[in-house]
Amino acid sequence: MAKTQMNLRLKEDAAEMARQAAETRHLPVNEYVEQLIRADNEKLRETFLAGAQEVLDGYGDLIDQIEDAA
Repeated sequence: MAKTQMNLRLKEDAAEMARQAAETRHLPVNEYVEQLIRADNEKLRETFLAGAQEVLDGYGDLIDQIEDAA
């Protein structure tokens, strides 16, 4: 997969935390940041899907009725 270069501006303390966290994990900083972004997006995806499932569980019959009436 192709990679795209991005520049980030972080406060020095946040940049140092990123460097230390990446080093602890034996990763380059860019890989560490990529993992954080992916984990955050996966968490949001799971939250969205859980909410969508709640809507379907609570209103699925009504949605089916509306579709059948159309």
